[in-house]
Amino acid sequence: MNNKPIHIFSLLLYFLLFQCSLRANAQKVKKLDSLFNTICADSTFSGSVLVAEDGLPIYQKTMGYANLATKQAVSSQTMFELASVSKQFTAMAIMQLHDKKKLEYSDSLQKYFPKIAYPGVTIQNLLNHTSGIPEFLGWDEKRININQINYNKDILASIEKSPQALNFKPGEQLSYSNTNYVLLALIVEKVSGMAFSKYIQEKIFVPLGMNHTRVYAQRAAKSKIRDYANGYVYDAGKGTFVINDEMLSNKYEYYFDGVAGPYGISSTTEDLFKWDQALYTEKLVSKEALSRAYQPSQLINGKNAKLGGLAYGFGWLIMPNRHFSGKWYMHTGGYPGYASIIVRYPEKNKTVIVLSNSYNVISMYHLAESIENILFDKPFTIPKIMRFRKSAVLAPAQIKVLEGEYSLAMLPGKKFSITFNQGQVYAQLTGQAKVEIYPESETKFFYTAVAEL
Repeated sequence: MNNKPIHIFSLLLYFLLFQCSLRANAQKVKKLDSLFNTICADSTFSGSVLVAEDGLPIYQKTMGYANLATKQAVSSQTMFELASVSKQFTAMAIMQLHDKKKLEYSDSLQKYFPKIAYPGVTIQNLLNHTSGIPEFLGWDEKRININQINYNKDILASIEKSPQALNFKPGEQLSYSNTNYVLLALIVEKVSGMAFSKYIQEKIFVPLGMNHTRVYAQRAAKSKIRDYANGYVYDAGKGTFVINDEMLSNKYEYYFDGVAGPYGISSTTEDLFKWDQALYTEKLVSKEALSRAYQPSQLINGKNAKLGGLAYGFGWLIMPNRHFSGKWYMHTGGYPGYASIIVRYPEKNKTVIVLSNSYNVISMYHLAESIENILFDKPFTIPKIMRFRKSAVLAPAQIKVLEGEYSLAMLPGKKFSITFNQGQVYAQLTGQAKVEIYPESETKFFYTAVAEL
């Protein structure tokens, strides 16, 4: 029997489908270019983007400067602080140790650190942010030495010496706290017998060929990364972007610089794409083990725990299924000077990765939504760039009268402290770090910093 006509037909069909795919991708690239060219028109956005389909990048672009002073441009190998996107790597280390039967998710925190006065808190609680352990980023000199760079061990010592009361009974609620992932990184060290940075490097980064990714403390590192993106924030008092360390309210970035687990990993979009693609395989853990990362956490009342209405897994937000995208998972990162996002659509093999070193210029959620709409051939809009403005000038006496603590009707039990120091006004929500606020008038102030997960 002669199969030649069938073979020719198959080849012709494949060729036609391939050509259609090329045309479709060309249209998407054109739209993505339009999106980013518009965003970058005023030169305030700086960063790197990678968009992929079917295991291949269809769009890569770098924008802006890694160093404004020297005009060093961002390159494909420029490394960025990932902020909370780091959490998925910490969670993976725990999953690997669980896969090797070296720990259980039900293990008590006190099994590893008996001096911690938090009975009932488990590894599962830490992974899912259902522990009730308070956030450490709001600590001041009463709890930590702010005149030195602190590390995970220093956070642990403070918790052991003077534990804060839990915000709720473990498993009763979900409340995002970076302290959970500091403790997970410490558990990785305890169980593996390796420094957290060494474990992550040897067990995750090296096996995946992530050659431009590492646990990195910018200020404490003995060996500096040459192609590294400085973090920039807008100073409304000066009316310009400045390096994050120049803002007094960002001093905690200095004294918590050695902390790793909740943040503290730096990478590139290309390396994060290697990470994304590895999650389709069993290079790091079995598929069965990995599936736990995408399971919603349950509260002790049997209901799914929610963070802003969304389920939280192991370092991933579990987004609601939609017919056009199928299952999808994401996480953002925000730290003064840096914003990041990774979005995965595993059933469609699509990925969105954006890293930026111009803080709060644009909402990463809105930007990712626009990219998503282009990927799925839906109408898209250009996200708004933040309107940067210079603050009004008020006399110290006009500001001094506003100092004090304010209650918030929308957040019972929380206080908003307004303070004045060295000519700058600060607002601080209970348990959070201070942020600068700027006068628009005698009674109206605005801010330029908004935290993202």
